[in-house]
Amino acid sequence: MKKSQKKTHGRLNHRFKGSGHRISYSDIIHKIKNRFFLPKFLKSIKKYGISGFSGGNKVTLINDGDLFFDELFAAIDTATLSIDLETYIFNSDDIGWKVARKLAAKAKKGVDVNIIYDAVGCINTSGELFEYLRKNKVELIEFHPIIPWRKYFNLYLRDHRKLMVVDGNVAFVGGMNIGNEYAGKKYGGENWRDTHLKIEGPAVRDLEYFFLENWHRQGGALVDIAKYFPVINRKGDTIVLVLSSYSRKNVKPIYQTYLAAIANAQKYIYIANAYFVPDSKISRALIRVAKRGIDVRILLPSVSDIPFVQYASRYFYKRFLKNHIRIYEYIPTVLHAKTAVIDDIWSTVGSTNLDRRSFNANLEVNAIILDQNFGNKMKKQFLKDIQQSKEIVFEQYQRRSSTQLMKEWFCYRFRYLL
Repeated sequence: MKKSQKKTHGRLNHRFKGSGHRISYSDIIHKIKNRFFLPKFLKSIKKYGISGFSGGNKVTLINDGDLFFDELFAAIDTATLSIDLETYIFNSDDIGWKVARKLAAKAKKGVDVNIIYDAVGCINTSGELFEYLRKNKVELIEFHPIIPWRKYFNLYLRDHRKLMVVDGNVAFVGGMNIGNEYAGKKYGGENWRDTHLKIEGPAVRDLEYFFLENWHRQGGALVDIAKYFPVINRKGDTIVLVLSSYSRKNVKPIYQTYLAAIANAQKYIYIANAYFVPDSKISRALIRVAKRGIDVRILLPSVSDIPFVQYASRYFYKRFLKNHIRIYEYIPTVLHAKTAVIDDIWSTVGSTNLDRRSFNANLEVNAIILDQNFGNKMKKQFLKDIQQSKEIVFEQYQRRSSTQLMKEWFCYRFRYLL
């Protein structure tokens, strides 16, 4: 980005809000024939002022790390104008360097390449990688550097998003960071189980907007709006709502949308989450619908990269199991996904964990998809995953050791440190 490009944040807002790709609540209800869940859900989020659905999108579900990096590299290779990447972790391992080299090559050819990376998430990343990117004309912003004596320093607030936008036409959003953990056998990775989306169509503008909003907040150079927001035609028929954790005071869009979707479920709720430490409202909402006879299932890791969180999660098992919520632990590898599907109609994929940090502190982004075909794909993947998982049985759970009990109790009691 050139600092000589004098475009204001206000003009960014004006240009973005003038786009004509929005779809109204009544149009959604007319398009998607669902008499029970959808009208109640839309009514619930309307009272919080949550809006911004766009139609005409093509959404590709990516459940495989190798496929994710194949798609990511292909998109980078086609870039001619801009690449915007926002990630919590950008490792300096094989995958990290491969991504860095591709981005640097594009920047040297005149493509605007802009990266926001989190200071804590990248604390173990070699400075050599970021220096290499800077030398090759890549614009970098470190989100909230770890400088305790700096004014407004906040160690707790982190940028946990994982998104990339290329030429304002194609976007990626989900749970995968840049690192070997997320890659599969093709790239010699660890093949963590995670989920990402590739989005083409008007919803890309929303992701681009959220990136640039954060870019400007962190002092990034001003941009040429025309380059970043091209005219986008319909690419498919899927309705998408992109939500960021930034919003008006007292409104948490991702949190409120989750609650509304859970409360209005009519058939089932299937949740896969890496770090599951829900607050009392989420817990009560899940128990309430389970008591109504809704099929509530939660898929969690059997092995976690953060054991403290896993012990805190397991503290909830007793209460949930007693209230007919089924819990599974994924066995083959680390589960890092943050997804949910409800009644075949409502799905979400993004960076948000069901915990206090994601809802109250982190910068997150999620896509909400209202589409039965997509919902069926999400449901099919969830059922496939639980076939490779161990279901937690209440009687067996009750027989866990006193050491296990103490760890769960301790981690739950100090969950606010997470």
